[in-house]
Amino acid sequence: MQMKRTISLLLLCALICCAACHRKEKVATPSMTAEQKTKVKNVEVKIFRYEQALFALDRKNLPRGVEQLYGQVPEILIAKNSWKNTEYMGALQGYLSDTVIKVLYRDTQKQYPNLNDLQRQLTAAFKIYLTHFPDDSVPQIITMISGIDIQKPNVWGYDNTVFINLDMYLGADYKNYSAAQIPKFISARYERKYMATDCFTKVMVYKHLPDKTLVSSLDNMLYEGKKLFFTQIMFPNTSEMDILGYSPEKYEWAKKYEGQVWQYMMEKNMIYSKDEDVIRQLVDETPFTRVFGNQSPGRLGAYIGLQIIKSYVKQHPETSLKDLMLRTDSQKILSESYYKPVLKK
Repeated sequence: MQMKRTISLLLLCALICCAACHRKEKVATPSMTAEQKTKVKNVEVKIFRYEQALFALDRKNLPRGVEQLYGQVPEILIAKNSWKNTEYMGALQGYLSDTVIKVLYRDTQKQYPNLNDLQRQLTAAFKIYLTHFPDDSVPQIITMISGIDIQKPNVWGYDNTVFINLDMYLGADYKNYSAAQIPKFISARYERKYMATDCFTKVMVYKHLPDKTLVSSLDNMLYEGKKLFFTQIMFPNTSEMDILGYSPEKYEWAKKYEGQVWQYMMEKNMIYSKDEDVIRQLVDETPFTRVFGNQSPGRLGAYIGLQIIKSYVKQHPETSLKDLMLRTDSQKILSESYYKPVLKK
């Protein structure tokens, strides 16, 4: 409890001071202009290890160290004159002295002595990203330690910065996840291989989705489908299974029963339902989709939404990714996708 109070105080102070399983399936790619296709971007992804910078501070003179860090990270983390704020400095001292935080720091540094692989993955992804969104820029990437709090996202964005909580990528079976009572179906995606894709599915995509109130199941399914498709485009060598975050067994179930799932959803009028319980069943993080039994994967609505978006792009190859993301007429997208999955025995 003391750890959570310390971390919460740190974040509060900061806020006050500044928010196919084993084979690759070919995915239809949204349209790009000739200029976009030939224009090679000089992409440089920089990752700042904020957790290392904090633990390298001289505990006997924290204010001086914090002042020297000022400007290297956004003000949401270190605001001007925060080193003169006794409450903030006390919270930071408590954070660095917390036993659990020290264990998490030790374990993250052991598993991630460097992030060269992440840097390579993000560099390749941002090269693709900037061909579709040439007016955008590469954000600053900052790693940190949150203290294993399931209420906080493992990747989050603020302004032009992507923050990665490294302690939420220590492996599905990391002992402190079970101690924190994080369900297995959630910690299953706390693996290194999801770190780069999470930066896009959980942060970058929101820069390009329209501000629209989602009303029906279809609205929510296509919204989630767009997020997954967007990420799939940025990571063409990553399997759809890993884009979805499914296990091999769950992904094979989704592929095998896609036709039956769609037929059932149509027959039961789940597609156009505005019932919050129905919508939650289809898109919320759950170990399985309740109406289809415990062998099914969770977020089946997101899976179906992705297949509809893929089908739409295949039917409309002239559509740019930017335009696709901005389209809000869910019924029109569904109708013009000609989505009709095969019923398999």
